Amino acid sequence: MPCDNISKLDAGLVKTLRSDGNACAVVRVRSVWQLGMLARHFDVAARFPFINSVGVRLTQSDAERLVAMQEVVSVSGQSRVRALDDAAHGTTLSESAGYAADTLGVRGLTGRGVRLAVLDTGVSPHLDLSVPKERIVTFRDFTGEGEFPYDDNGHGTFVAGVAAGGGTLSAGSVRGVAPEAEIVAVKVIGASGETGAFTILEGMQWLFDNCEKLGVKVACMSFGADPLPSADPLKLGAEMLSRKGVTVVCASGNSGAGSLKSPGVSREVISVGAVDEDMKVAPFTSSGIYQGVYRPDVCAPGVAVRGVDAGGTYAVMSGTSVAAPYVAGACCLLHERYAALTPRDAKRMIVASSRVLDGARVFKL
Repeated sequence: MPCDNISKLDAGLVKTLRSDGNACAVVRVRSVWQLGMLARHFDVAARFPFINSVGVRLTQSDAERLVAMQEVVSVSGQSRVRALDDAAHGTTLSESAGYAADTLGVRGLTGRGVRLAVLDTGVSPHLDLSVPKERIVTFRDFTGEGEFPYDDNGHGTFVAGVAAGGGTLSAGSVRGVAPEAEIVAVKVIGASGETGAFTILEGMQWLFDNCEKLGVKVACMSFGADPLPSADPLKLGAEMLSRKGVTVVCASGNSGAGSLKSPGVSREVISVGAVDEDMKVAPFTSSGIYQGVYRPDVCAPGVAVRGVDAGGTYAVMSGTSVAAPYVAGACCLLHERYAALTPRDAKRMIVASSRVLDGARVFKL
């Protein structure tokens, strides 16, 4: 096989094919019009036209046929994706005077009228999200056939609460950053906290198709997979949403230095690490350089944070998946304040209003 053809293949996929004989892959072509051709000649399991790709079940011979086709740009293995929470701790973050709120011009705002998409394990109708007003306005399940909002893991509900919890159950003592923002819950991760890239991309495709109709301004992605060196499908998906006008906020990962996760590696999203109550970067925060750019963009509170639990009470959680919705909530406030805000504007303002502490940019309202 010619070297230029081999370069189209993800190395991890090659290894899987050699050991197992078959695998699932994301195949990207040069034009969306060429997707039908793949469906006629290969075992297509899913379609992702927003990134000119399909999900394919293939054998080694199928892979050889694909990489020989001029229309094919890349053939990537189906990454395993995990919700990015870390071990819980026993204390909560203390309140501190906000320095970023004044810079951003969002003090006194609540996220009213702004819709936030939470792509996660689902969102349960906790009192803090549903009383006095139901703020889970849309629910879509890509892991099963759920018609009404639910969360069989708890991660997504916690994430939604950090961004937009109203504090009803706690009489206001535990509130999210944008307590009146509305939630579009996109369930792409099951009870185990893990899923495949196909499911994540199906959720992204649905959001891409419906974000304008639903009025979604911000998307929070507190999950991650090992990034591919090129043509990473999750990164591409997040970028297409950003180019559609959605401010995308992603967790950088919980694997420490040198272990960034996708889609947080993209320079078009806001990549978020975690700090503790002393504003020190949490050791688990994934950081490093991807394609010449350092990540994460900013760090935010993400250690021993108290928030809503899918069982209807409160819980304590740590992780970059906790820090990401903090920034996503702040982006909701920005979109409430500035109607014409673009994703690039939002990122610039979040980064500019952070301050450098011990070499890291830290954002806290």
